[in-house]
Amino acid sequence: MNINLPEGLKISEKDVLTAVATRLYDTGKVTIEQAASMAGYNLSAFIEELTAQSLQENAVAVYHY
Repeated sequence: MNINLPEGLKISEKDVLTAVATRLYDTGKVTIEQAASMAGYNLSAFIEELTAQSLQENAVAVYHY
């Protein structure tokens, strides 16, 4: 599978894989174990990543309100 990203976008392959895996997990398409594997994390590291993303999203939401 190829993903065409905008030219000049500074994002790592790991970040793209993590974003895709996270979205698939959030929508119930894959298990958390499958998502962790897809993104190249062990389960505990992936849970930490999800927690960090959740904290960032909450910080943004609080900031906008």
